Parts: sequence; structure tokens; C-alpha cells
Amino acid sequence: MVPSHYLVVDELPRLISGKLNRKALKDLPLDLSVGGGEQEEPATTTEAALLEAARRVFPGQVIAFEADFFLDLGGHSLLAAKFVSAVRETPELASLTLNEIYSARTLRAMGALLDLRAPAAGAKPADLSFDPPTLRRRFLCGLAQAVAMPFILALTTAPWLGVFISYMLLSGEDASFFTEMSTLMLTYAVINVGTISASIALKWVILGRTKPGRHKLWGPYYFRWWLAQRVVSVAHIKWFQGTPIMSIYLRLLGARVGSDCVLAEMEAGAFDLVTIGNGVAIGGKTRLANAEAVGDELVIGPIVIGDDAYIGTSCMLSDGVVIETGGEVGDLTSIAAGTRIGRYEHWDGSPGRKVGMVDEAALPEAAHAGFGRKLALTCLYGLMLVVLPPISLLPIFPAFFIFERLSDYFAGGEYATILPLLAWPTAMALIAVTVLLIAVVRWSVLPVVTAGSYSIYGGFYVRKWIVALATELMLETLSSLYATVYMRLWYRLMGAKIGKDAEISCNLAGRYDLTDIGPGCFIADEVVLGDECVRRGWMVLEPVKTEARVFVGNDAVVPPGAVIPTGALIGIKSRPPANEQMSPGDTWFGNPPFKLPVRQRFDDVGADWTFAPPLWRRVWRAVFEAFAVSLPTALFITFGIMTVDLLAPSILARDYAIVLPLFVAASVAISFSLALSSVAVKWLMMGVYRPTAKPMWSWWALRTEAVAVMYWGLAGKVLLDHLRGTPFLPWFLWLYGCRFGSGVFMDTTDITEFDCIDVGDFCAINSLSALQTHLYEDRVMKVGRVKLGTGVTVGSGSTVLYDTDVGDFARVGKLTIIMKGEGLPAHSQWEGAPAQSARGEL
Repeated sequence: MVPSHYLVVDELPRLISGKLNRKALKDLPLDLSVGGGEQEEPATTTEAALLEAARRVFPGQVIAFEADFFLDLGGHSLLAAKFVSAVRETPELASLTLNEIYSARTLRAMGALLDLRAPAAGAKPADLSFDPPTLRRRFLCGLAQAVAMPFILALTTAPWLGVFISYMLLSGEDASFFTEMSTLMLTYAVINVGTISASIALKWVILGRTKPGRHKLWGPYYFRWWLAQRVVSVAHIKWFQGTPIMSIYLRLLGARVGSDCVLAEMEAGAFDLVTIGNGVAIGGKTRLANAEAVGDELVIGPIVIGDDAYIGTSCMLSDGVVIETGGEVGDLTSIAAGTRIGRYEHWDGSPGRKVGMVDEAALPEAAHAGFGRKLALTCLYGLMLVVLPPISLLPIFPAFFIFERLSDYFAGGEYATILPLLAWPTAMALIAVTVLLIAVVRWSVLPVVTAGSYSIYGGFYVRKWIVALATELMLETLSSLYATVYMRLWYRLMGAKIGKDAEISCNLAGRYDLTDIGPGCFIADEVVLGDECVRRGWMVLEPVKTEARVFVGNDAVVPPGAVIPTGALIGIKSRPPANEQMSPGDTWFGNPPFKLPVRQRFDDVGADWTFAPPLWRRVWRAVFEAFAVSLPTALFITFGIMTVDLLAPSILARDYAIVLPLFVAASVAISFSLALSSVAVKWLMMGVYRPTAKPMWSWWALRTEAVAVMYWGLAGKVLLDHLRGTPFLPWFLWLYGCRFGSGVFMDTTDITEFDCIDVGDFCAINSLSALQTHLYEDRVMKVGRVKLGTGVTVGSGSTVLYDTDVGDFARVGKLTIIMKGEGLPAHSQWEGAPAQSARGEL
């Protein structure tokens, strides 16, 4: 807080009550004549343009060309984004990036950088426009997708709806508890194995082997590719991660996978165009983005990963990438299309660049096991994948015991009326018992987790995998606990060290003993916190610690062994630097991470609204969240039982010719009813979202989190994820308040404050990308608008933050972050975190 200008007034404006009139004070004009001095004249046309842009963000100030943007002029992260957006309005200066503002710091230094890369005389600006897909093509594709959608919904609904049918019809007064349990678990196992097998078979029937090339968006081949993607997504690929079953599954989908690979959860646009060599290790949340929409085309290509290669967590590989033997890709790294990584080269960053060589001699000898042991472990993993999912259903029995007792008590009432009231306490009981069951699994299977290096062929690795799988299975029920007061209670029960008032919204997957989260921390959605590193068959576990009041943004990756000091902030999709480089209160952003000198803060909000709420607010939040987190499960139970009542006569009569179409119709009706319930909650709880700033313990923040639970935990699961890549997803999101133009390709559902989204015609928004209309820094939720012009392409894994304006036909590369307040010129290309000008194809 360094004042850059002083305004002297005779009297402060006050209200009738005598209190300071803050609004009138803000409206006072800033007088240049008071202490301002004379403005230095620019030395070049570039400096003149920079000065004009600076005047727009620092009105009324005298701006010296050697003045530090942050320390002298009083800038911060948001003003830096607004400044760079103003500069980019001059086409010749559009390549200026936020990184350069943070590093150069003065207008003179920025001008020198820009003059060095001035475009050549006569250079023509890029024209990235394209002919929009015809209405006829879009209509025919949408019609085909509409015909296929009921069968996709039936395939995805079958596992959980089959559980309801089995329990309600195959159990009864004459059935023993053992009969009920075995029937239910056997039915669920058969359904799971059947749906996974069907999805693999359908992929080959629908598409065969994927054809690389450039295909018309919304064309016949696009439809077949989309349908194959949807049926493949039925399988829970998370269940297979880290086991030999993953390699077998990918081979069944057409991928070429070598031996002794350790492959975590990942996605691919075309698995059958992926070649993975021997001994490869791939970290979690990696996207093999070898099929992506760009403009009006679907671009598909191969990816080749050589022997002994290593790919870290949350990476993004484009089509045409080749990684030779021993190549290494660091966490949160994006590798551009057509890149070739040489033998034992180490690449890092977004955009990815070669930063050195892998010290092959320092790598451990590969872990070894005999053929018999490998075969036995493969069989064990296969057995666990059949047995463990049904075990996750055990909480149903006590929950439905409560339901049946309540049903008997209210037997005289109208069943359809009281059913939702019966389902709500049943849902609460189901969640509570699930928490206890997963704690029993954790402490019985893996009572102690210590730092160290463990062979993937050893018993410890298998037991940790079992706990991680059990967690994934039960998160189907517990995912609504994220970002609630109950999450820290659950993690303490699991053995993690969680400080007072810590807010957590990520999965620790069996690393509980090694996690230490300090008081007042905020660990946002999808953060990877201390994930284990697996290389050459060895799993390395290290503790991870965040000291007091640390903020870690969405999708950030905190590596094992990291210690984040008090008050530090790690930005979204960012990685902290080495421990010795961090100090308390630092702000780090991007990859490679760089330190922000000053960021916009909201420190004027009272502590009773952020870090130290009174007791009554704590109690009220706990009560409200108890009902909010159980509502999705209650609705699942309600609609499941109603479906059983519909299907029961035909099932008991063994009239299967009627049962099948009724089941498909019920799947569609349930999916749309649950999703529309989420829409109703949004409008009843929040109305219209507008730009605002609200503290975490406000009633507004509680309500919007409840809307998010319904959107992600209900609508997203049952319907919206399956509408990705169809014209129907933008239509359905319009019901929430989003504004979409015509012909939008949308392969993501990552949206929150719906009314603040404005997407132009014929945009392409790819998988794992986010139009993020809020940030939660300083425990204050700041909400703003996101606007995309016509024909914008947003690459896989990218984030467009609020208060942004992306110009027509601009292209945002993979794993790219457009900062809040930033503007991108039309027909420009950007990549990196934060975004920088890109010249090649996306």
C-alpha cells in the first residue's frame, strides 16, 4: 500500500448521521494539479502507446517511464491485466504478456522489449476466421445425437438404477440379510462388468479404429467419433489406474501399450491412436488431447510415448507428439502439436520447453517381479475390481432400514407426497454410514502410511491402491461433502492433520498420514495435493504441508515434499517453486511459477465474515450444509423408488419386451427430472448472478455452494456430461441463465455463475476447460463476467477467468490461463500460464 498520489480536501464528505460518506469520497475527482508534477514525454511511438494505456488504469497520475508499475504506480494483478488489455488494442503491441509486465516493471523496459520484436514491414495480421458449419449439417448431427441419447442414458443409469430394482424387488420379508446382501452385490457386479464390456464392444462397432486427419465438425465422422466417446465414458477408468488392468483396458480400446507400465487416471480423444512403450509412467489427470475441435474442424492425430518415459500430473499432450526413450514431462506441462521430445530430455512449463536432460544414472533400477507374481497381482486387481464396487453398496442396508421404518410409520399418508420426506433422512444416513465404512476400510487395510519408496509389486502398494479405490467408489456418495464443514471432519477421521477452519475440496486418495493442512487454509477444487510419484516401478511418498492461511487455487499441483509457508497463495493451475524459494505471504502463479509482486486484495472485510465467524454462523452453516449435501442423494433415492414402482409389475410378470423400453424411458425421464431439479434450485436459491464480491461466511456464499452441489453432484452426473459435444448442452445451460450463440461446440460443463457467461456464435470450447466466473482469494468470492466473441477456440484444460473479453476468432491453446481483466485481440493466438502470444497451429 504505497500511495502514488495525494488529494488534499478541505472537508471529508459525511452522511446525516455524521459517518464518513464513502461513496461520495470515491466520487471526488482526482486533481492533477495537486502534487502531480509534469508528465515526461515519450521517447518512441511505442512508449506513447504504453503511456496512453497506463493513463487508463492510473487516471489522474503523472506516470514516469522509469517508475515501477507495482511499487511506484500502485499497480496490482488486476490492474496489470487491464493495462495489458489496453496495450493490445494497438495491433503492433498485442504480443505484450503479463509475465513481461511482472518482469520488466517499467514502461521504458516494456517498450524496449516490444521494439525488439516489432513485426516486419508489410507483415499482414492473421486471419483465423472460417466458414461456419451449415445449419443442415448441425441439424442432422443433432438429430442423430438425439436418437442415440436415450440409449446412452440407459447405459449410464443401469448400475445405480439396477441396485434399486434389485433391493426393492428381490428382497423382502422372506429374504434373509445375507440373501439381500449377496443378491444386491452380485447384481451390481454383473451390471458393472456388463456395461464396461458393452462400452468396449460398442466403440468398435460404432467407429472401428479412429482415422487421423481433419474432419468437419458436426459431420458424419464427427458423430461417430462423438458416440464412441460417450459409450467409452461409461467405464470408470479411475478404477483401473495404477494397475495392470489399465494397460489391458487400453489395449482392448485399440491402444498399443507395452509391459510394466504404471498409468494413472487419464483421458484421450482417441486411445487407439496412442502408442505407449515399455516401463512408461503417466501421472493422474493427464489429457492425451489428440482429438480436439479447432474452429469448424475436429483435428485428430497420433501420440507416441517411448520406453521408460515419464509424464507428470495434470499434463496436456497434443496430437502428433512423440516422446522418445526416457523423455520426461513435468507436472502441469503442455506439449504442443507435432513436438518431438528427444531421448532423456526433460520438458517443463506451459507452454512446454526443454529445460534440461534427465540424469539417467541417477534413476533407480527398475523394480522387478517374476512372471508368476505379476500374473497373480493382475488377477488380484481384477478380482478387487469386481468385488470392491459392490462392497461400496453396504451403506444402503442401514439407510434403507431407516427408510422402511419411516415408511411403516407414515403408512397412512399419500405415498407420492411423503416419499421425498422419507428419502431425505435416508440420504443423510447413507452419507454418514458411508463415511464410517470408508474409515473402517482405511484403518483396517492401511493403518500406517509412512514416507518412503515402495515397489509397485509389493503389498504396501496394493493396500494403498485398495484404499484409494474404496475412496473413489464412495466419493460417488460423498462428493457433495467437498468444500463443506464436514470435509475436514471426515479427513481427520481418516488420519490427516487438518487445522481449525480449513476448507478442503480435493481427494487425498490414501495419503492421509502424510498430509498436514494448517488452520485457516483454503484448498480449492481439484487440487492435486502431494500425489505420489511413480517412476520405474517405484512409488515415492513424501509428506506435504501447508502452514496457516494458505490458499491453493483450482487444479493447482502441489508436489510431494512441498511446504507452503504461512499466508502464501498458489494460483489456479499453478505449481509452487522449491521450498527454499517461498516466503510467508508470497503469491506464486503459473508454470514455471513466478512471484507476483502485488495482487489485488480484499482485506477490508471483517474477520467475522472470513476467518473468525461467530458461533451462530458456524451452527447455521452446519445445519444448512447437512441438508444441501444430502439433497442430491435424496433425489436419487426418490426417483429410483418411483422407477421401481413403475417397472415392478412388468418385472414380476417377466414381461421383458415391455421392461426394456420402459427402462430406457425411465432413464431419460429420471435424468431430465434430476437435472431440471438442479435448474429449479438455482433460480429459487440465487435468481440471477451478477458481478459481486461476497465473503465466505455470507448467506449468499452458502446458497451458491448449494447450487454448485446440485449442478455438479446431480445434473452433471446424470445428464450434462452426456450432452457434451451436442447442440443440446448450450440449450440446457441456457435454462440456468447462460448466453450462448448458435453452433457452439461445448465439451465441458465447468461453469458456475451461469448468468455471467456470454459465448458468441460458433465457438469451440474443449474438454477440461473452464469459463471461470469467480475466484475465492482472501476468503472472499469475487464474481465477474466472461465474454467470448464469435468463432473463439478454447483448448483442452484451459481456463478463462472473469472480467475477460476474448475477441472474435481468437484461439486459446491447451492448458492456458487468461487472467482476470485480460482482453485478447481478435484473430490472435495464445498459449501458456499466463497466456502469451503463439504463432503456430493450436
